Amino acid sequence: MQIAITIALTVFYVGISLMLGGVHPKSGMPWWFFAPTTVAFLASFVAITIIGKLPLPWVKKQQYSLSPRRVRPSWRGVFWLPVWAPLLLVPWHFLYILRMHADIGWVLYLVVVLALALLARQAIKRWREIRLLRSGEVTMAIVHSRQVTGEWTDRIVYQFKTAGGETVSGRAWDVGYNVSEGSSVPVFYNANNPTNHVIACASWFEAD
Repeated sequence: MQIAITIALTVFYVGISLMLGGVHPKSGMPWWFFAPTTVAFLASFVAITIIGKLPLPWVKKQQYSLSPRRVRPSWRGVFWLPVWAPLLLVPWHFLYILRMHADIGWVLYLVVVLALALLARQAIKRWREIRLLRSGEVTMAIVHSRQVTGEWTDRIVYQFKTAGGETVSGRAWDVGYNVSEGSSVPVFYNANNPTNHVIACASWFEAD
């Protein structure tokens, strides 16, 4: 269900941007920029409103199932990720206009290569999260501080102890959970290398 809703919201937000003329060459300078950014701004307001009403998924959970666990996209990711989709129309339209006035074949090639590299990097990071959520050891981490960055998310500093008694510290971006200092948050770690871990509030996925 989460994947279907994510796709539907992405198509909806991008569709509205296209209807407003966000990528049409005759739409004029303001619209190719302001249409997608306005839609993204309104979509972020919707996401913040909905996410603010969602409970923390680990609060009522007594314990996680044994590995391999079932992993699914988080509801916060469902509403946050589509927000960024309309913004991708801005560089696409900029290159479209530039291509109408100059030969930018090499620029397009460079952009495609960079885009594929970024997608590959994100895919590797997300696959690492999924593997840790599915098969990693689970314990509770204590959030020691929350650093307000002024961006869409804040950075947290946390610490946890492994089953073997090793203390591990880490930093991560809170992706919409808004955990406070002193909170206990599940962390999934590699038993052979506890520094390889992911804290639940920094993942776009959830485990059962």
